[in-house]
Amino acid sequence: MIDTAITINMAQRLYWKGRYVQRAQTMLKELLLGYDNVIDRDIDYGRYHYAKLDIEIDYGNAYDFIYQGVYGNHSSSIASIIMMARENAIEARNLLEERGFARLNLIHNCIVSARGKEVTPAMVEDFIDDLSFILGIFSSELGRTKAYNFVRLGQYVERFDLILRLYGGFDYVNAELDAMNTLAKRLNPDYQFNKIFTSDLTKALALVNGIINKVIEEKACIFDTVEKESQTQG
Repeated sequence: MIDTAITINMAQRLYWKGRYVQRAQTMLKELLLGYDNVIDRDIDYGRYHYAKLDIEIDYGNAYDFIYQGVYGNHSSSIASIIMMARENAIEARNLLEERGFARLNLIHNCIVSARGKEVTPAMVEDFIDDLSFILGIFSSELGRTKAYNFVRLGQYVERFDLILRLYGGFDYVNAELDAMNTLAKRLNPDYQFNKIFTSDLTKALALVNGIINKVIEEKACIFDTVEKESQTQG
Protein backbone atom coordinates (compact mmCIF):
# COMPACT_ATOMS: atom_id res chain seq x y z
CA MET A 1 0.00 0.00 0.00
CA ILE A 2 1.48 3.33 -1.12
CA ASP A 3 0.96 6.66 0.64
CA THR A 4 -1.48 8.92 -1.17
CA ALA A 5 -2.41 12.54 -0.62
CA ILE A 6 -4.15 13.15 2.71
CA THR A 7 -6.17 16.28 3.38
CA ILE A 8 -6.68 17.70 6.84
CA ASN A 9 -10.28 16.48 6.75
CA MET A 10 -9.17 12.97 5.80
CA ALA A 11 -6.54 12.94 8.54
CA GLN A 12 -9.28 13.80 11.03
CA ARG A 13 -11.49 11.02 9.67
CA LEU A 14 -8.72 8.45 10.05
CA TYR A 15 -7.85 9.68 13.53
CA TRP A 16 -11.46 9.50 14.71
CA LYS A 17 -11.96 6.08 13.18
CA GLY A 18 -9.08 4.88 15.34
CA ARG A 19 -10.56 6.53 18.41
CA TYR A 20 -14.06 5.12 17.93
CA VAL A 21 -12.91 1.56 17.24
CA GLN A 22 -10.66 1.65 20.32
CA ARG A 23 -13.48 3.19 22.36
CA ALA A 24 -15.88 0.44 21.33
CA GLN A 25 -13.45 -2.33 22.24
CA THR A 26 -12.55 -0.77 25.60
CA MET A 27 -16.16 -0.10 26.57
CA LEU A 28 -17.20 -3.64 25.60
CA LYS A 29 -14.50 -5.04 27.86
CA GLU A 30 -15.74 -2.74 30.61
CA LEU A 31 -19.27 -4.05 30.03
CA LEU A 32 -18.14 -7.62 30.68
CA LEU A 33 -16.33 -6.53 33.83
CA GLY A 34 -19.38 -4.58 34.95
CA TYR A 35 -21.67 -7.52 34.23
CA ASP A 36 -19.64 -9.74 36.58
CA ASN A 37 -19.58 -7.06 39.28
CA VAL A 38 -23.31 -6.35 39.03
CA ILE A 39 -24.07 -10.06 39.50
CA ASP A 40 -21.50 -10.90 42.17
CA ARG A 41 -20.69 -7.75 44.12
CA ASP A 42 -22.80 -4.62 43.76
CA ILE A 43 -25.82 -4.09 41.53
CA ASP A 44 -24.98 -0.37 41.43
CA TYR A 45 -21.44 -0.97 40.15
CA GLY A 46 -22.41 -0.03 36.58
CA ARG A 47 -23.91 3.26 37.66
CA TYR A 48 -20.75 4.25 39.54
CA HIS A 49 -18.60 3.16 36.62
CA TYR A 50 -20.46 5.17 33.97
CA ALA A 51 -20.61 8.17 36.31
CA LYS A 52 -16.84 8.47 35.77
CA LEU A 53 -17.69 9.32 32.16
CA ASP A 54 -20.40 11.77 33.28
CA ILE A 55 -23.08 9.35 32.08
CA GLU A 56 -26.20 8.32 33.96
CA ILE A 57 -27.22 4.75 33.22
CA ASP A 58 -30.25 2.90 34.56
CA TYR A 59 -30.82 -0.86 34.51
CA GLY A 60 -32.67 -3.52 36.46
CA ASN A 61 -30.25 -6.46 36.37
CA ALA A 62 -26.96 -7.61 34.86
CA TYR A 63 -28.43 -8.45 31.44
CA ASP A 64 -30.22 -5.12 31.32
CA PHE A 65 -26.93 -3.44 32.22
CA ILE A 66 -25.27 -4.97 29.14
CA TYR A 67 -28.21 -3.98 26.96
CA GLN A 68 -28.05 -0.37 28.19
CA GLY A 69 -24.32 -0.35 27.53
CA VAL A 70 -24.88 -1.41 23.93
CA TYR A 71 -28.12 0.38 23.08
CA GLY A 72 -28.69 2.95 25.84
CA ASN A 73 -29.51 6.55 25.08
CA HIS A 74 -26.09 7.97 25.97
CA SER A 75 -22.90 9.02 24.19
CA SER A 76 -20.94 5.89 25.11
CA SER A 77 -23.44 3.32 23.86
CA ILE A 78 -21.71 0.76 21.66
CA ALA A 79 -24.34 1.24 18.94
CA SER A 80 -23.59 4.97 18.63
CA ILE A 81 -19.81 4.47 18.83
CA ILE A 82 -19.81 1.84 16.07
CA MET A 83 -22.04 4.04 13.92
CA MET A 84 -19.54 6.90 14.22
CA ALA A 85 -16.59 4.59 13.52
CA ARG A 86 -18.33 3.32 10.39
CA GLU A 87 -19.18 6.82 9.15
CA ASN A 88 -15.55 7.89 9.43
CA ALA A 89 -14.41 4.65 7.80
CA ILE A 90 -16.75 5.22 4.85
CA GLU A 91 -15.27 8.68 4.26
CA ALA A 92 -11.72 7.28 4.36
CA ARG A 93 -12.45 3.93 2.72
CA ASN A 94 -10.04 4.40 -0.20
CA LEU A 95 -7.15 4.67 2.29
CA LEU A 96 -8.10 1.65 4.41
CA GLU A 97 -7.57 -2.08 4.11
CA GLU A 98 -10.73 -3.81 2.86
CA ARG A 99 -10.81 -6.57 5.50
CA GLY A 100 -11.00 -4.09 8.36
CA PHE A 101 -13.78 -2.11 6.71
CA ALA A 102 -15.77 -5.28 5.98
CA ARG A 103 -15.46 -6.47 9.59
CA LEU A 104 -16.54 -3.07 10.94
CA ASN A 105 -19.52 -3.09 8.61
CA LEU A 106 -20.43 -6.58 9.83
CA ILE A 107 -20.34 -5.45 13.47
CA HIS A 108 -22.54 -2.47 12.62
CA ASN A 109 -25.10 -4.62 10.82
CA CYS A 110 -25.19 -7.16 13.65
CA ILE A 111 -25.79 -4.45 16.24
CA VAL A 112 -28.54 -2.85 14.17
CA SER A 113 -30.32 -6.18 13.56
CA ALA A 114 -30.11 -7.22 17.24
CA ARG A 115 -31.69 -4.06 18.66
CA GLY A 116 -34.56 -4.97 20.98
CA LYS A 117 -33.23 -8.48 21.59
CA GLU A 118 -31.34 -9.73 24.63
CA VAL A 119 -27.62 -8.98 24.61
CA THR A 120 -25.56 -11.79 26.14
CA PRO A 121 -21.96 -11.82 27.40
CA ALA A 122 -21.14 -14.21 24.54
CA MET A 123 -22.31 -11.63 21.99
CA VAL A 124 -20.17 -8.99 23.67
CA GLU A 125 -17.14 -11.30 23.52
CA ASP A 126 -17.73 -11.85 19.78
CA PHE A 127 -17.81 -8.09 19.19
CA ILE A 128 -14.57 -7.71 21.17
CA ASP A 129 -12.91 -10.37 19.02
CA ASP A 130 -14.04 -8.64 15.83
CA LEU A 131 -12.76 -5.28 17.02
CA SER A 132 -9.46 -6.87 18.08
CA PHE A 133 -9.14 -8.14 14.50
CA ILE A 134 -9.61 -4.60 13.17
CA LEU A 135 -7.13 -3.15 15.66
CA GLY A 136 -4.69 -5.87 14.67
CA ILE A 137 -4.85 -4.64 11.09
CA PHE A 138 -3.97 -1.15 12.32
CA SER A 139 -0.88 -2.61 13.98
CA SER A 140 0.20 -4.61 10.94
CA GLU A 141 -0.06 -1.53 8.71
CA LEU A 142 1.89 0.66 11.13
CA GLY A 143 4.87 2.24 9.41
CA ARG A 144 3.66 1.33 5.93
CA THR A 145 1.28 4.20 5.28
CA LYS A 146 0.66 7.61 6.76
CA ALA A 147 -3.07 6.85 6.79
CA TYR A 148 -2.68 4.02 9.28
CA ASN A 149 -0.46 6.11 11.51
CA PHE A 150 -3.32 8.59 11.90
CA VAL A 151 -5.64 5.70 12.79
CA ARG A 152 -3.11 4.37 15.27
CA LEU A 153 -2.64 7.81 16.82
CA GLY A 154 -6.37 7.96 17.46
CA GLN A 155 -6.24 4.54 19.06
CA TYR A 156 -3.53 5.57 21.54
CA VAL A 157 -5.21 8.86 22.40
CA GLU A 158 -8.47 7.04 23.12
CA ARG A 159 -6.77 4.46 25.31
CA PHE A 160 -5.10 7.24 27.31
CA ASP A 161 -8.36 9.17 27.62
CA LEU A 162 -10.49 6.24 28.78
CA ILE A 163 -7.94 4.71 31.14
CA LEU A 164 -7.41 8.06 32.84
CA ARG A 165 -11.15 8.75 33.11
CA LEU A 166 -12.07 5.29 34.38
CA TYR A 167 -9.11 4.52 36.61
CA GLY A 168 -7.42 7.87 37.24
CA GLY A 169 -3.86 6.56 37.49
CA PHE A 170 -1.19 8.34 35.44
CA ASP A 171 1.10 5.33 35.88
CA TYR A 172 -1.29 3.31 33.73
CA VAL A 173 -0.95 5.58 30.70
CA ASN A 174 2.79 6.19 30.35
CA ALA A 175 3.09 3.66 27.53
CA GLU A 176 0.23 5.28 25.60
CA LEU A 177 1.79 8.73 26.00
CA ASP A 178 5.16 7.52 24.68
CA ALA A 179 3.47 5.81 21.72
CA MET A 180 1.40 8.92 20.92
CA ASN A 181 4.45 11.16 20.92
CA THR A 182 6.40 8.79 18.70
CA LEU A 183 3.60 8.56 16.14
CA ALA A 184 2.94 12.31 16.22
CA LYS A 185 6.63 12.96 15.53
CA ARG A 186 6.55 10.52 12.64
CA LEU A 187 3.58 12.31 11.12
CA ASN A 188 4.95 15.80 11.73
CA PRO A 189 8.74 16.22 12.24
CA ASP A 190 8.11 19.64 13.82
CA TYR A 191 5.91 18.17 16.54
CA GLN A 192 7.18 18.84 20.08
CA PHE A 193 6.81 15.99 22.56
CA ASN A 194 4.04 16.37 25.11
CA LYS A 195 4.98 15.86 28.72
CA ILE A 196 2.41 15.69 31.49
CA PHE A 197 3.53 17.88 34.38
CA THR A 198 0.14 18.16 36.01
CA SER A 199 -1.83 15.82 38.23
CA ASP A 200 -5.02 17.59 37.20
CA LEU A 201 -7.09 15.07 35.23
CA THR A 202 -8.92 17.68 33.15
CA LYS A 203 -5.72 19.47 32.12
CA ALA A 204 -3.96 16.22 31.27
CA LEU A 205 -6.85 15.08 29.07
CA ALA A 206 -6.94 18.47 27.32
CA LEU A 207 -3.21 18.22 26.54
CA VAL A 208 -3.46 14.74 25.09
CA ASN A 209 -6.68 15.36 23.16
CA GLY A 210 -4.96 18.38 21.60
CA ILE A 211 -2.13 16.34 20.08
CA ILE A 212 -3.98 15.87 16.79
CA ASN A 213 -4.26 19.66 16.37
CA LYS A 214 -0.48 19.96 16.67
CA VAL A 215 0.04 17.23 14.11
CA ILE A 216 -2.28 18.32 11.31
CA GLU A 217 -0.52 21.50 10.33
CA GLU A 218 0.60 22.06 6.74
CA LYS A 219 3.81 20.10 7.33
CA ALA A 220 1.93 17.15 8.80
CA CYS A 221 0.28 15.73 5.68
CA ILE A 222 0.68 15.42 1.94
CA PHE A 223 -2.15 17.73 0.94
CA ASP A 224 -3.84 17.07 -2.36
CA THR A 225 -5.17 20.63 -2.19
CA VAL A 226 -1.63 21.93 -2.69
CA GLU A 227 -1.31 19.95 -5.91
CA LYS A 228 -4.68 21.19 -7.15
CA GLU A 229 -3.76 24.81 -6.43
CA SER A 230 -0.49 24.41 -8.32
CA GLN A 231 -2.33 23.01 -11.34
CA THR A 232 -4.79 25.91 -11.24
CA GLN A 233 -2.05 28.50 -11.08
CA GLY A 234 -0.16 26.79 -13.92
